Amino acid sequence: MMDVTESPTKPKESPEKPNISSFLTPQKCESAGVTPLSMSEGKVVLGAMNPYFSEVKKIIAELNKRFSLEVDVKSISADEFEKWVDQPLSDDIHLKIEPLPNEVAIEENISQDPDPSYINNLNSTSKKGNAISSRELVQEKKIELNQTSIKEKNIEVNQASIKEKDIALKEPNEKNKSDSLLNELAPDSGVDKIDNFEIDFEDEEEDNSELEGDIIEDSEYLGSDDPIVSAVGSILSACGRLKASDIHAEPLEDRMRIRYRIDGVLKEIYSLPKAKSRAITSRLKVMSRLDIAEKRIPQDGRIRCRINNIISDFRVSTLPGKWGEKIVLRALQSDSGMLDLEKLISFPEELQLVRDMGSSPYGILIVVGPTGSGKSTTLFSILNERNTPDVNISTVEDPVEYTLDGLHQVQVIREKGLDFSRALRSLMRQDPDIILVGETRDKETAQTAMEAALTGHMVFTTLHANDTATAITRLAEMGIPPYLVGSSVIGVLAQRLIRKVCTKCSTVIKVDPEKHKTAHAHGITEIKKAKIVDIAKQSLKDSNLCSVCNGTGYKGRLGLYEVMKVNDPIRNHIMKASTADVIREAAVSNGLRTLLEYGLDLVKQKLTTIEEVERVCLMEENTDD
Repeated sequence: MMDVTESPTKPKESPEKPNISSFLTPQKCESAGVTPLSMSEGKVVLGAMNPYFSEVKKIIAELNKRFSLEVDVKSISADEFEKWVDQPLSDDIHLKIEPLPNEVAIEENISQDPDPSYINNLNSTSKKGNAISSRELVQEKKIELNQTSIKEKNIEVNQASIKEKDIALKEPNEKNKSDSLLNELAPDSGVDKIDNFEIDFEDEEEDNSELEGDIIEDSEYLGSDDPIVSAVGSILSACGRLKASDIHAEPLEDRMRIRYRIDGVLKEIYSLPKAKSRAITSRLKVMSRLDIAEKRIPQDGRIRCRINNIISDFRVSTLPGKWGEKIVLRALQSDSGMLDLEKLISFPEELQLVRDMGSSPYGILIVVGPTGSGKSTTLFSILNERNTPDVNISTVEDPVEYTLDGLHQVQVIREKGLDFSRALRSLMRQDPDIILVGETRDKETAQTAMEAALTGHMVFTTLHANDTATAITRLAEMGIPPYLVGSSVIGVLAQRLIRKVCTKCSTVIKVDPEKHKTAHAHGITEIKKAKIVDIAKQSLKDSNLCSVCNGTGYKGRLGLYEVMKVNDPIRNHIMKASTADVIREAAVSNGLRTLLEYGLDLVKQKLTTIEEVERVCLMEENTDD
């Protein structure tokens, strides 16, 4: 700001040449919270307590329109406003403008019936003894009239409000006595009128670039004349049609093969020429916003594209190899309709146990299993049942797979220093009721999560372990004290995914006691046999492929669940730092159904095959074929 305390006195203003002071009257400046700081040829500097106030914007627009001035607005405090509002302008210039209609009327009224005593008083009390122009007399008269009007209105309003309060005190309404505090606040809160409420802030637009601006439309690649762009579009769109969970683009010595993980099993669908592998890789890296020039280190990215009017998200990972970079795309599920525990867990005993542990007011529930076993789906199904307006739920994920309304979901950004442990510590200051930690990888994250469970929060997390008992020993290997594990963990859930046998082409056979000893020992008399067609050895035209499973013998997947609720006997073993075998025996004696038993029960119900259970479970006796 420039110093205007020693500015020269203003020259006499002529009614024929009104200047900027005639427009920026003290009344107008005070009502808008602005004051002119300085002025030069073609530019004026204004100080404003709130530069984004609507009255300030009107003044700026009027100065631009009527005076053709460039206006620079600086933010000032209330103390600065009081200091500067009484200072005269420096470098003042006269501008030819037409007075406003209301100003003309006021001037005519005052000139017809002037008050000599008023004018003499102004002349005698003028600052610095300067002569007062007629224009200034008009403005001073307007200020006096407006101030008198405002005082009279304030007196009338205050008197009316006092009368209303006296009447309300003398004649209380019986209905208001029974109203609760919420009912008293609601009518006056103005929340129901928020749609019509305007706040003069900066013109800020919501940043949806990450959500909407990054979406790649299918017309950009499916209808492209470039064969590489079109091929990549076909690779991505086929993922939705095949209902695959992963896409593997892997360059080999003589070709580039494209495989899809369908129902947990990889299937090779495309085989592309070796000469096109680098172009395909570069195109996928461009869509993932990765560095196409960097081919020596792994990179991670993300693709958002629209396929058949459905937004699909892919997590992209590149890994250098001998024949080029291999790219794996994980299809991220965003359909919340599949988040239903009753659809995931087949047996009511395990379903009730999971619901009981998930509805606990505090503690930590751990879900274990390999990558792609459906751990996140199970956890979000529990959160979907707990998601009510009176519960504050926050999650820390990498990446955010499911999007649920009402949840505050945090995306881990390790490049910025936002990892699981740091985000979890911040969530503890957000008054949470339920916290979901996407993955527990280190001691700091595990210890913070368990301390949160001990302080009255419900925590859900995942861990890499083989079964429920080894999850406890895995925490001990991280360095978590046994007393902290025993006092915070309320349950462990282990799960796997197996394929459902095709209901159309499968056949039912009798169990051979010699050939299927495990199934026979479990009391199974009949099992289903999948009809698998080896497409590599037969021509597609000659083979009679099933229209449901396309010759794979399986369609869809089921979950295997092993649910261990931590009771007093198991907690005592945890406190003693017992081995996984001891904890497992205690859990089985308490009624635990192991993953193998769960899978055999599904075989008994003819939902899957014994071969599928052998593929995902560790068999007690590896004698079955």
